[in-house]
Amino acid sequence: MTHTRPHGYIRDAYIEDTDAEIVPPPGHPWERPLFLLCVLVSLLLAAILLRLLWTVSGTSPWIPILAVSVPLGCWWARGLRYARERAESVRISPTQFPEAYRLVMTLSAETGLTRAPEAYVRIGTPSASLDAAAHGLRRYLILPGAMFDGEGRLRDPDALAFLVAHQIGHIAAGHTGYWQRLATLGAELVPGLGAALARVREYTADDHALAQAPEGAHAVRLFAGGAELYTRVNLGEMAARATGERGVSLSLYHLLSRRPSNVRRMAALRDRGRRGRVFL
Repeated sequence: MTHTRPHGYIRDAYIEDTDAEIVPPPGHPWERPLFLLCVLVSLLLAAILLRLLWTVSGTSPWIPILAVSVPLGCWWARGLRYARERAESVRISPTQFPEAYRLVMTLSAETGLTRAPEAYVRIGTPSASLDAAAHGLRRYLILPGAMFDGEGRLRDPDALAFLVAHQIGHIAAGHTGYWQRLATLGAELVPGLGAALARVREYTADDHALAQAPEGAHAVRLFAGGAELYTRVNLGEMAARATGERGVSLSLYHLLSRRPSNVRRMAALRDRGRRGRVFL
């Protein structure tokens, strides 16, 4: 069955001059080095912890228990998150939110996924925490309920296409994989390290979204202005602040945040000659 992408009605002047076809990039140049560093740090911390346990307790059974409990704990946490969406959220289908269903199917096929992810609608305003996730072999997306009107139609098809393509980009890049998450878990204990990898992955997913749905790049305004005021947000003006504003507390915030700030994210989408900023 062929799915056609819904056509939107808003094309932001911010990307109006994008005439050439955008080829999906391999990812942010910092992603692979940061991922390898996070894996090495996680292995090092695990080795140190096991060594300390061995020194303190010798042949105590706590060592194999700990080695098994951490992977199982991570597995169950992901499973409970997935269960929450299955129990509480509306799953889109050909009969429930059919426009969004066709959009997910189309973008998944264009990305080359062999199996389209499940998609759920969560009531509330668009949030930067809405993202792709996985449990076992299942991949799923969370779509903001604020993107639909009272009749279940798409308020801004282009913006939703960008958000869906962003989430599918996470899946295509392997960000939702269980083993990737487990291999970098220890890096979360190092201030700024796990957060840096998370920020880089957001830039990579944005690159995928811009490649598939450039006409919806104005969707990033939703995270700054909300569903009611986002059309009043000036992307260029916010993006310009990424290089114009300085401060120790601001730099610290950027380093510790798990997602690129709105101004840095908009700047990365605006200036395609430079990749998203990760550090200072």
